[in-house]
Amino acid sequence: MLAFRVLILSLVAIGVHSSYALPPSTFGEALASAGQLSNKLKETAAWKTFTGIARDSDSLNSLVRIIPRTTMGFVRDVVSSFKRESRAIILTKNGALDGRLQQVKGGGSGFFYAFKGIRYGQAPIGELRFRAPVPEKPWTGIRSANREGSVCPHRNMILDNFKGGEDCLFLNVYSPELPIGEDSPRLPVMVWIHGGAFSFGSGNAFLYGPDYLVPNGVVLVTFNYRLGPLGFLAVGKDAPGNAGLKDQVLALRWVQENIAAFGGNPDDVTIFGQSAGSVSVQLLTLSPLAKGLFHKAIAQSGSALNPWAIARDTRDRAFKLGQLLGVRTNDTEELLVQLRRASPQRIVDAALKTLTAEDVRRSIGLPFVPSIENWTGEDASTEEPLLTEEPLELLKSGRYSHVPVMVGFNSHEAMLFMRRVRKDPNLLQTIDGDFERLIPLNLNLDRESDEGREFAAKMKQFYMGDRHVSNETIQEMMNLMSDVMFLHGITDYARLHASHNGLNSTWVYRFAYDGALGIYKRILGIDWPGSCHGDELGYLFHFGFLNLRLDSSSPELQIMQKMTRMWSNFAKYG
Repeated sequence: MLAFRVLILSLVAIGVHSSYALPPSTFGEALASAGQLSNKLKETAAWKTFTGIARDSDSLNSLVRIIPRTTMGFVRDVVSSFKRESRAIILTKNGALDGRLQQVKGGGSGFFYAFKGIRYGQAPIGELRFRAPVPEKPWTGIRSANREGSVCPHRNMILDNFKGGEDCLFLNVYSPELPIGEDSPRLPVMVWIHGGAFSFGSGNAFLYGPDYLVPNGVVLVTFNYRLGPLGFLAVGKDAPGNAGLKDQVLALRWVQENIAAFGGNPDDVTIFGQSAGSVSVQLLTLSPLAKGLFHKAIAQSGSALNPWAIARDTRDRAFKLGQLLGVRTNDTEELLVQLRRASPQRIVDAALKTLTAEDVRRSIGLPFVPSIENWTGEDASTEEPLLTEEPLELLKSGRYSHVPVMVGFNSHEAMLFMRRVRKDPNLLQTIDGDFERLIPLNLNLDRESDEGREFAAKMKQFYMGDRHVSNETIQEMMNLMSDVMFLHGITDYARLHASHNGLNSTWVYRFAYDGALGIYKRILGIDWPGSCHGDELGYLFHFGFLNLRLDSSSPELQIMQKMTRMWSNFAKYG
């Protein structure tokens, strides 16, 4: 009996930082049992203090404030024989979180724990706008983790309406198994980085439900990061750029510090993403800021070597944004002062208007994306940069994180091109008369030179033969645009990575299945055979907004099971 009491008192005093999962009802029962036991013992002053606080507390929150984590772990061990309940309390580095047991949707079976809307960074508002994120502060009590947090400000791709708020640095964790006491399953961790042209989207279950991946025995983390000008405006000094990517680094640091509390293994983290998220994955492999924060990477339908991945002339773009918002100045500090006073919606709404006709001709359709932070002199920043050199030069030199990588693409990536044709009926005729505009920028050819025109003629002959660009050659144009905008950069990245790491470290896939879960082209109203950009996502994630349930005999279910098995096996075994 005495040993039991001494153990509890020593844990109260020491407060070691271990993490535990604890169903709330067992928490109260265990405390009651401990209290009954204490009545049989000789009470010391410390024990009276402890039980007095517990007795006088009127809520579970106040109990957590005064009970250190190891004591909670001991209580959890006392009740380890209790059955799994629908709620669970996790103790992270910053404080306690209340999550829920959730049933698998979409045709699968089983359960997993869901912890939603976990704040990993402070609200990037006021002076923090355009700057690197600041980690969240510790809290007292138990925070609810049952609702997803606000998404970052953006315009919805489909509805074209503004949504979100700047207090948006939230993440979600889904786990099939939580630790019990010191016994942790140490499951592989998969951290998803959503796409959306660096301009829209979120990590929420609206599009990225965990129901397909988590039953494969992995812990899934999804999160928001800043988008558009709020995430990627770059002028140097107090706004050096890549704030959205630095959000991603902070989320990965949070994973390293906390994922063990959710049953995950911080030494076995795979980052994966699609489109802009795929570019992000590759840039994180190239950045010293992210070194050691992950151990494998999957890049789907996007590369840091794609022509739309890296911004140029970022200062000019920022001042153009200011002019659209009525800011008339040539001074960088004054520009930032005024932009920090503007509402998020005004900034987001003005972003696309910064694109010029020449930008469109040069295939620059994304105004605010990652950039190279090579600021010097008065523009030099005190922030630790994410990227200071060209991605291609880093890949050629081998000066980056050498982790196993899987990259891939869909059969008809540029089916999105159909949407542009519908919006601009004259586009095909314009391209036919100005084929030089399609020369990949990373070839460093002067499009107006004889060499550029000669190259454009050869490229047109290769893809189009002797035919003109028209509605009859849409398929050929999709092939060309897929190569220029996606495949060229994706395959170059794979070759360069393999040259430094050996063939067993680099995998390439091609996704061509055209099934009912290829939602993106259906959302966009595109009726064309093949797998569009983004169509593979329906076989990795459950679309929460559709609430689909797959029939056990459907080919979609079989493809989903194969896809999730391959992705999770890569996370497990590399």
